[in-house]
Amino acid sequence: MSDFEPGFEGILGDSPAMAELFATLRRIAPTDCTVLLTGESGTGKELVARALHRRSGRADRPFLACDCASLVPTLLESELFGHVRGSFSGAVAAKQGLFEVAHRGTLFLDEIANISLDTQSKLLRAIESRRVRRVGDTVEREIDIRLVAATNRSLPELVAAGSFREDLYYRLNVVPLVLPPLRERPGDVPLLARAFLHRLQGRPTVVAADFSPAAMAVLEAHAWPGNVRELQNLVERLAVLCGAPRIEPWHLPVELRQPTPEAGPRPAALPTRWAEFKLYKRSAAAAVVDDLERRFLAAALDRAGGNVTRAAVAVGMQRTQLHALLRKHGLGAADD
Repeated sequence: MSDFEPGFEGILGDSPAMAELFATLRRIAPTDCTVLLTGESGTGKELVARALHRRSGRADRPFLACDCASLVPTLLESELFGHVRGSFSGAVAAKQGLFEVAHRGTLFLDEIANISLDTQSKLLRAIESRRVRRVGDTVEREIDIRLVAATNRSLPELVAAGSFREDLYYRLNVVPLVLPPLRERPGDVPLLARAFLHRLQGRPTVVAADFSPAAMAVLEAHAWPGNVRELQNLVERLAVLCGAPRIEPWHLPVELRQPTPEAGPRPAALPTRWAEFKLYKRSAAAAVVDDLERRFLAAALDRAGGNVTRAAVAVGMQRTQLHALLRKHGLGAADD
């Protein structure tokens, strides 16, 4: 690990909130207990799941991840539990599910809140019995996995609404871990931004090696609704487009430099050279388009009651394309 990257198993952070998280991870990683990760989109839940696996006694066995929001219930059950040949249309051969493939390893179920009630029942049975039955099969197979689940939604609220099984919630909530959003991690923005930039050194066209104090002050003042993922994507964009040894305020997207009611007005920071001003204009245009795209998606999702398929049909998009854009902007969505 370089001097740029204090943290735990590749997870960067030096704030009190992250220090507390790292201490808990060190205590629970060697155990086989089930872990439920909650927190906003972009806070690094899969990174934490992988860190738990690497620090466990199962580190030499498989780590498998499943995005439960990306598959319809039938395909999700086949993905998790496997299927036998001919069990449904397209099942031309028998297939092991992730529970079987991850035997003696770790299975990470992301977006656990988005699975259907029927699949929840089957998942609960698999956890309790430590056995799985492939779709269309009559034979049960023993499994030995460590389960880590994650969601950016409130499972207790979903339980109260009747869309998530209470017994499954308690089975998953053995060790709950809440990952803090970036805005609640004072001091971590400079650490993360410099680490991400440092990792990009040596790539073609990347000449930026640091941030100016003024640019870093703008980054620290931003609320980061997309959390670490948003910051990492922005640093990569800046590194590619900057073209200067140091990233200055005018290289940043315009929405980061605009005053907010909470922060008050910021002094304008304009470039002094034409080449830099052209970059400034491009970043401003890209920021406006990005903001419009996010607002368009949020409005479509709201009109569809959080249902991705209905939103995709309403706006004339493929569901997979819409889902990818929602993840890009850190927008949560309900399952179909």
